[in-house]
Amino acid sequence: MVDMEVLLALQALDLELDKFRQERKDLPAELEELEEAFSQAGSELETRETELKSLQVEIRDAEGKISQLDESQNKYKQQLLTVKTNREYSALLTEIEGVKREKDELEEAVIQKMGQVETVEATIEEGRGSAAEIEKQLNSQRKELAGRLKKLDGEIGKREKKSGKLASKVPGNVLGLYRRIMGSRMSRAVVSVRNGSCAGCFAHIPLQKVADIRIAQRVYTCDHCGRMLYYDDGDNN
Repeated sequence: MVDMEVLLALQALDLELDKFRQERKDLPAELEELEEAFSQAGSELETRETELKSLQVEIRDAEGKISQLDESQNKYKQQLLTVKTNREYSALLTEIEGVKREKDELEEAVIQKMGQVETVEATIEEGRGSAAEIEKQLNSQRKELAGRLKKLDGEIGKREKKSGKLASKVPGNVLGLYRRIMGSRMSRAVVSVRNGSCAGCFAHIPLQKVADIRIAQRVYTCDHCGRMLYYDDGDNN
Protein backbone atom coordinates (compact mmCIF):
# COMPACT_ATOMS: atom_id res chain seq x y z
CA MET A 1 0.00 0.00 0.00
CA VAL A 2 1.30 3.43 -0.98
CA ASP A 3 1.04 6.29 1.52
CA MET A 4 -0.46 9.01 -0.67
CA GLU A 5 0.08 11.55 2.10
CA VAL A 6 3.84 11.07 1.70
CA LEU A 7 3.56 11.48 -2.08
CA LEU A 8 1.47 14.62 -1.66
CA ALA A 9 3.96 16.06 0.84
CA LEU A 10 6.81 15.22 -1.56
CA GLN A 11 4.94 16.92 -4.40
CA ALA A 12 4.29 20.02 -2.29
CA LEU A 13 8.00 20.26 -1.50
CA ASP A 14 9.00 19.69 -5.12
CA LEU A 15 6.60 22.39 -6.30
CA GLU A 16 8.15 24.79 -3.81
CA LEU A 17 11.59 23.75 -5.03
CA ASP A 18 10.58 24.43 -8.63
CA LYS A 19 9.33 27.87 -7.64
CA PHE A 20 12.52 28.75 -5.74
CA ARG A 21 14.76 27.38 -8.50
CA GLN A 22 12.90 29.39 -11.13
CA GLU A 23 13.12 32.51 -8.97
CA ARG A 24 16.86 31.92 -8.59
CA LYS A 25 17.22 31.47 -12.34
CA ASP A 26 15.30 34.69 -13.05
CA LEU A 27 17.21 36.88 -10.59
CA PRO A 28 20.20 37.73 -12.83
CA ALA A 29 17.80 38.99 -15.51
CA GLU A 30 16.83 41.81 -13.14
CA LEU A 31 20.36 43.21 -13.50
CA GLU A 32 20.38 43.10 -17.29
CA GLU A 33 18.53 46.39 -17.79
CA LEU A 34 20.90 48.29 -15.49
CA GLU A 35 23.97 46.58 -16.95
CA GLU A 36 22.80 47.50 -20.45
CA ALA A 37 22.21 51.11 -19.36
CA PHE A 38 25.68 51.24 -17.75
CA SER A 39 27.30 49.78 -20.86
CA GLN A 40 25.47 52.25 -23.09
CA ALA A 41 26.48 55.17 -20.85
CA GLY A 42 30.10 54.01 -21.06
CA SER A 43 29.94 53.75 -24.85
CA GLU A 44 28.43 57.23 -25.14
CA LEU A 45 31.12 58.65 -22.86
CA GLU A 46 33.83 57.00 -24.94
CA THR A 47 32.31 58.46 -28.11
CA ARG A 48 32.14 61.95 -26.62
CA GLU A 49 35.70 61.75 -25.26
CA THR A 50 36.94 60.66 -28.69
CA GLU A 51 35.04 63.58 -30.21
CA LEU A 52 36.59 65.96 -27.68
CA LYS A 53 40.12 64.73 -28.44
CA SER A 54 39.48 65.11 -32.16
CA LEU A 55 38.26 68.70 -31.68
CA GLN A 56 41.27 69.54 -29.52
CA VAL A 57 43.63 68.16 -32.17
CA GLU A 58 41.85 70.18 -34.87
CA ILE A 59 42.15 73.34 -32.76
CA ARG A 60 45.87 72.77 -32.15
CA ASP A 61 46.43 72.15 -35.87
CA ALA A 62 44.51 75.30 -36.78
CA GLU A 63 46.39 77.37 -34.21
CA GLY A 64 49.67 76.03 -35.62
CA LYS A 65 48.62 77.10 -39.12
CA ILE A 66 47.56 80.52 -37.81
CA SER A 67 51.00 80.94 -36.25
CA GLN A 68 52.62 80.05 -39.59
CA LEU A 69 50.34 82.51 -41.39
CA ASP A 70 51.32 85.24 -38.90
CA GLU A 71 54.95 84.60 -39.75
CA SER A 72 54.19 84.74 -43.48
CA GLN A 73 52.19 87.93 -43.06
CA ASN A 74 55.00 89.61 -41.11
CA LYS A 75 57.54 88.48 -43.70
CA TYR A 76 55.47 89.96 -46.54
CA LYS A 77 55.05 93.22 -44.63
CA GLN A 78 58.78 93.46 -44.16
CA GLN A 79 59.27 92.84 -47.86
CA LEU A 80 56.93 95.75 -48.65
CA LEU A 81 59.61 98.05 -47.26
CA THR A 82 62.19 96.85 -49.74
CA VAL A 83 60.26 96.47 -53.02
CA LYS A 84 61.30 98.72 -55.87
CA THR A 85 58.40 98.42 -58.34
CA ASN A 86 54.65 98.86 -58.17
CA ARG A 87 54.23 95.38 -59.62
CA GLU A 88 56.18 93.79 -56.77
CA TYR A 89 54.30 95.93 -54.26
CA SER A 90 50.93 94.89 -55.70
CA ALA A 91 51.94 91.22 -55.70
CA LEU A 92 52.92 91.39 -52.03
CA LEU A 93 49.63 93.09 -51.11
CA THR A 94 47.78 90.28 -52.85
CA GLU A 95 49.79 87.71 -50.85
CA ILE A 96 49.12 89.58 -47.62
CA GLU A 97 45.40 89.73 -48.38
CA GLY A 98 45.31 86.01 -49.16
CA VAL A 99 47.13 85.18 -45.92
CA LYS A 100 44.77 87.45 -43.94
CA ARG A 101 41.70 85.81 -45.49
CA GLU A 102 42.98 82.31 -44.73
CA LYS A 103 43.91 83.36 -41.19
CA ASP A 104 40.45 84.89 -40.59
CA GLU A 105 38.78 81.68 -41.78
CA LEU A 106 40.95 79.56 -39.50
CA GLU A 107 40.33 81.84 -36.50
CA GLU A 108 36.57 81.64 -37.11
CA ALA A 109 36.83 77.85 -37.34
CA VAL A 110 38.78 77.77 -34.06
CA ILE A 111 36.11 79.88 -32.33
CA GLN A 112 33.40 77.50 -33.57
CA LYS A 113 35.35 74.44 -32.48
CA MET A 114 35.97 75.95 -29.05
CA GLY A 115 32.21 76.34 -28.72
CA GLN A 116 31.81 72.69 -29.70
CA VAL A 117 34.45 71.73 -27.13
CA GLU A 118 32.46 73.47 -24.38
CA THR A 119 29.29 71.66 -25.44
CA VAL A 120 31.02 68.26 -25.59
CA GLU A 121 32.75 68.84 -22.23
CA ALA A 122 29.38 69.64 -20.65
CA THR A 123 27.91 66.48 -22.19
CA ILE A 124 30.84 64.43 -20.87
CA GLU A 125 30.42 65.87 -17.39
CA GLU A 126 26.72 65.08 -17.43
CA GLY A 127 27.42 61.61 -18.84
CA ARG A 128 29.93 60.85 -16.12
CA GLY A 129 27.37 61.82 -13.51
CA SER A 130 24.74 59.59 -15.08
CA ALA A 131 27.19 56.69 -15.41
CA ALA A 132 28.24 57.07 -11.77
CA GLU A 133 24.60 57.02 -10.65
CA ILE A 134 23.84 53.93 -12.74
CA GLU A 135 26.97 52.23 -11.38
CA LYS A 136 25.85 53.05 -7.84
CA GLN A 137 22.43 51.51 -8.51
CA LEU A 138 24.06 48.52 -10.17
CA ASN A 139 26.39 47.85 -7.24
CA SER A 140 23.49 48.22 -4.81
CA GLN A 141 21.35 45.80 -6.80
CA ARG A 142 24.23 43.33 -7.12
CA LYS A 143 24.60 43.38 -3.34
CA GLU A 144 20.87 42.90 -2.90
CA LEU A 145 20.90 40.09 -5.46
CA ALA A 146 23.74 38.32 -3.66
CA GLY A 147 21.68 38.42 -0.45
CA ARG A 148 18.60 37.08 -2.18
CA LEU A 149 20.61 34.34 -3.88
CA LYS A 150 22.08 33.29 -0.54
CA LYS A 151 18.62 33.19 1.02
CA LEU A 152 17.18 31.23 -1.90
CA ASP A 153 20.06 28.76 -1.81
CA GLY A 154 19.31 28.21 1.86
CA GLU A 155 15.61 27.62 1.19
CA ILE A 156 16.42 25.30 -1.72
CA GLY A 157 18.93 23.34 0.38
CA LYS A 158 16.44 22.82 3.22
CA ARG A 159 13.72 21.63 0.89
CA GLU A 160 16.05 19.35 -1.07
CA LYS A 161 16.99 17.68 2.21
CA LYS A 162 13.34 17.24 3.22
CA SER A 163 12.45 16.07 -0.28
CA GLY A 164 15.20 13.44 -0.15
CA LYS A 165 13.92 12.11 3.19
CA LEU A 166 10.35 11.88 1.90
CA ALA A 167 11.46 10.26 -1.37
CA SER A 168 13.23 7.52 0.60
CA LYS A 169 9.83 6.51 2.02
CA VAL A 170 8.28 5.99 -1.43
CA PRO A 171 8.67 2.62 -3.21
CA GLY A 172 11.18 2.80 -6.05
CA ASN A 173 8.72 2.00 -8.84
CA VAL A 174 6.24 4.59 -7.58
CA LEU A 175 8.97 7.20 -7.13
CA GLY A 176 10.19 6.52 -10.66
CA LEU A 177 6.68 7.04 -12.05
CA TYR A 178 6.29 10.21 -10.00
CA ARG A 179 9.60 11.60 -11.26
CA ARG A 180 8.71 10.81 -14.88
CA ILE A 181 5.38 12.61 -14.61
CA MET A 182 6.90 15.64 -12.88
CA GLY A 183 9.61 15.71 -15.52
CA SER A 184 7.03 15.81 -18.31
CA ARG A 185 6.28 19.47 -17.47
CA MET A 186 2.90 18.75 -15.95
CA SER A 187 2.21 21.12 -13.08
CA ARG A 188 1.45 18.21 -10.73
CA ALA A 189 2.10 14.47 -10.78
CA VAL A 190 -0.45 13.60 -8.08
CA VAL A 191 -4.02 14.95 -8.30
CA SER A 192 -7.31 14.14 -6.65
CA VAL A 193 -10.42 12.58 -8.10
CA ARG A 194 -12.97 15.37 -8.01
CA ASN A 195 -16.63 14.58 -8.63
CA GLY A 196 -15.74 11.55 -10.69
CA SER A 197 -13.11 13.34 -12.79
CA CYS A 198 -9.34 13.75 -12.81
CA ALA A 199 -8.54 17.12 -11.20
CA GLY A 200 -5.58 17.45 -13.56
CA CYS A 201 -7.16 17.02 -16.99
CA PHE A 202 -10.87 16.75 -16.00
CA ALA A 203 -11.29 13.42 -17.80
CA HIS A 204 -14.08 11.18 -16.47
CA ILE A 205 -12.99 8.37 -14.14
CA PRO A 206 -15.18 5.19 -14.14
CA LEU A 207 -17.05 4.60 -10.89
CA GLN A 208 -15.33 1.27 -10.17
CA LYS A 209 -11.93 2.88 -10.58
CA VAL A 210 -12.98 5.71 -8.26
CA ALA A 211 -13.92 3.10 -5.67
CA ASP A 212 -10.56 1.34 -6.08
CA ILE A 213 -8.71 4.63 -5.77
CA ARG A 214 -10.60 5.38 -2.58
CA ILE A 215 -9.34 2.14 -1.05
CA ALA A 216 -5.81 3.07 -2.21
CA GLN A 217 -4.29 -0.40 -2.21
CA ARG A 218 -1.98 0.62 -5.05
CA VAL A 219 -1.22 3.58 -7.28
CA TYR A 220 -3.77 4.38 -9.97
CA THR A 221 -3.20 6.72 -12.88
CA CYS A 222 -5.53 8.68 -15.13
CA ASP A 223 -6.01 6.88 -18.45
CA HIS A 224 -6.05 10.24 -20.23
CA CYS A 225 -3.18 12.31 -18.79
CA GLY A 226 -1.22 9.69 -16.86
CA ARG A 227 -1.22 11.55 -13.55
CA MET A 228 -1.32 9.60 -10.29
CA LEU A 229 -4.73 9.74 -8.63
CA TYR A 230 -5.91 9.79 -5.02
CA TYR A 231 -9.30 10.17 -3.37
CA ASP A 232 -9.95 13.19 -1.16
CA ASP A 233 -13.20 13.24 0.79
CA GLY A 234 -13.00 17.03 0.92
CA ASP A 235 -13.18 17.19 -2.90
CA ASN A 236 -16.19 14.91 -3.09
CA ASN A 237 -18.69 16.26 -0.59
